[in-house]
Amino acid sequence: MRPALPLPPADDGPRVSGMLLIRTDHGDDDAWRDVLSRMGELPGLVAPRPGHEAGAIPREPVPRRLIVVDDRAWQDAGPEEVREALDAAGAWTPDLVLLANDRTAANPRLRPLLAFRGTGGDMFRVTPRQAALTYLVLHRPYQDMTLERFEEEAPAEPDWEPEEGETAQDWEDDLPDPVGTRLESLNPPPRYEPPARALPLLTQDNFGLLVRTDFSDDAAWSSVLGAVRRPGPGYDDPVDDFTDDIDTVDDPAFEGSSPEQLMALVRDSEDPEQLTADLVVIADGTTMRDPDRHVLAVPLEGPVGHAFRILPQQVGSMVGNLAIGNMDIEDFMDD
Repeated sequence: MRPALPLPPADDGPRVSGMLLIRTDHGDDDAWRDVLSRMGELPGLVAPRPGHEAGAIPREPVPRRLIVVDDRAWQDAGPEEVREALDAAGAWTPDLVLLANDRTAANPRLRPLLAFRGTGGDMFRVTPRQAALTYLVLHRPYQDMTLERFEEEAPAEPDWEPEEGETAQDWEDDLPDPVGTRLESLNPPPRYEPPARALPLLTQDNFGLLVRTDFSDDAAWSSVLGAVRRPGPGYDDPVDDFTDDIDTVDDPAFEGSSPEQLMALVRDSEDPEQLTADLVVIADGTTMRDPDRHVLAVPLEGPVGHAFRILPQQVGSMVGNLAIGNMDIEDFMDD
């Protein structure tokens, strides 16, 4: 018999989003530490001692939970056992469950985790970095669509029965890459680290949200604003002025903030009828030094956290088309 999962009671009030990470293979401590390192120092992370329930989670600035279970009692546990344990009456249910199993330990390049939604859905494989970035935005609406996309991109069969002459590596090589594989090739790869000081929330009250994180060159920032708000001819859009469509944040409190820190702070408009694009656009140090002022666009759904550069003149058209569902974020990532 497995022990009860260390889940807190169901929320009395608005539901808190979050994940449950369970270590189901205890044969390689270095692999487990590597998984935790790649996920970063995430907000709301709790690692209760075996036999203890997860404690209260600070709810500011965004309520969230990441409960990490490192208990040998869950050695070799499979998804069905975990799902049965999640059915405990009155317990909080995570949006996503992650299992660090023997295949996680066997793949030092990607450390794939077996994942499934806590309320149902199919199993898929995801890298620790992608899981961490997704965790940062689970409080936003419609993230079930992101998890459904992950299920389609990297479906997983947890039980492996070798055919004659087949090795575990042969079997794994035939599987789709885990979601987030590309993140491992970035230099440096994304990783959340807590800000040195508390940061304000970022409420997205318009089509787009542009945040300044570098304050070294006011003239460069003015150039970025001008190109974003009034891109001029040549960009195949009849609207010449996006000033009223894009919220801009010019607050020194965000100086040096990382994309991951900003992702964690973006809250959707309180107006349910307000259309917004599921991304945050950042004017960082690279933007200010670049003669063309390429800004950094960071998706908050779909390919969560797969940041890319785009000309400031294209921002208005991009956020407008994304907000109304006329185009997908990949249409701009491929440019």
